[in-house]
Amino acid sequence: MDYGISEGVKSLTNSLEASRTASKGLSQSIENIQRDGLDVANKQAQERLRARREAEFRKERALIKALESWKHKKQISDEEAKLKIDFVKKYGAKEWEAVLKIKLDIENMQRKDNEEFQHDLKAVRRVQFYCFCAANVFSWYFTWGYKW
Repeated sequence: MDYGISEGVKSLTNSLEASRTASKGLSQSIENIQRDGLDVANKQAQERLRARREAEFRKERALIKALESWKHKKQISDEEAKLKIDFVKKYGAKEWEAVLKIKLDIENMQRKDNEEFQHDLKAVRRVQFYCFCAANVFSWYFTWGYKW
């Protein structure tokens, strides 16, 4: 009888030890999951902070670009006004109108060239698309089509 009780106590002790080891492993696993969750939350917070900083930088950069653009346009406007005054004094208002007409003709020619370029570009893209479609059909046919 002594033998059965000590064997039962040993078995109970082993079971308790195995249960404690399993619960320790489970606790460790839960802690690891919590730590991983915390790491993900920290990473997301850092990403939001980085995105906010980038947005602020872009906003500041846009303001700087706007100021530079305004200065450039102002400088051109001032130079044009000065050129107009000097030109009108030297050649007269009628000649200035001729210069403005030439300027308008040049701008119209540039706009027309740009429109033609865009038209040609659309045509090239359309041809590229057709070539892609044809290549897709041929590759499908050579891979699967003739096997049906």
